[in-house]
Amino acid sequence: MLERLRCAIAEGRLHLDDIFVTFDPSGERISASVRVCVLGKDFVVLTEWRGDEGAGTYEALSKLLSGATARAAEIEAPKMGTRVSLDGMTDAYRRALQDAGFVFQGRRVEYRTPISELPDDRTSQLTWTTMADVGEKAVLDLIREASTDSPDGMDVEAGVSAIEDVLGGSYNTLDPRAVEVGCLDSRAVAVLLTRVDVESGWAGIQFLGIVPEVRGRGLGTDVHLHGIATMRDLGGTVYYDGTGETNAPMLRLFDKHGCIEHSRMEEWEWRASM
Repeated sequence: MLERLRCAIAEGRLHLDDIFVTFDPSGERISASVRVCVLGKDFVVLTEWRGDEGAGTYEALSKLLSGATARAAEIEAPKMGTRVSLDGMTDAYRRALQDAGFVFQGRRVEYRTPISELPDDRTSQLTWTTMADVGEKAVLDLIREASTDSPDGMDVEAGVSAIEDVLGGSYNTLDPRAVEVGCLDSRAVAVLLTRVDVESGWAGIQFLGIVPEVRGRGLGTDVHLHGIATMRDLGGTVYYDGTGETNAPMLRLFDKHGCIEHSRMEEWEWRASM
């Protein structure tokens, strides 16, 4: 762990200014911490607090959250999200989040499943291509359309940088299949953003969208299966994903394809003062 932290600091992926801690009564040992993770210009995440049992008092959590929101404001982040497991959520934590300016967004169901245990069905009603073939504008327009009336919609007003933020890098340095477009009768109707870390095997579908006019035809099954196939082809070994508790169609897909529920979480979001 220490070696990984040293490497992350040396490579500029981890900054000590982004880590906030509290100490035990002796003042000599860290009792709790949170970290601000800057994953992109408009993609800033706050980790769930970790620490000693009993260290999660309202006062201690407020101190951690105050430091984190001040840091987000310092780096001019327009917003910062955090997810807290239901097992780790307490009245004190919830009150500290509210008082720090976070707003409750809803609950999520999270899944973690070995990709070897997922179906490998490559039959599809759709024909697939990549953003390298159709262009950035076509993909951005498709994401906007597919986000209409979707509980997992994606904001792409920042342009292609919004896509690259969730993919963790510049598209031209990634496998083109990181962004795929599904066509039905030559009409683009579905889009997939897939992220894979080959070193760890971590894989996730960062966005799965279908345009409103073709929803309800069973295409979600095809799109999700294609996403699983893409993760497998790109070297992913463990599939991490989730959705809101109210997104019944996506929950059915996870269940249908054998995804294993890992946890339930609350989502909160802080926004910079205008």
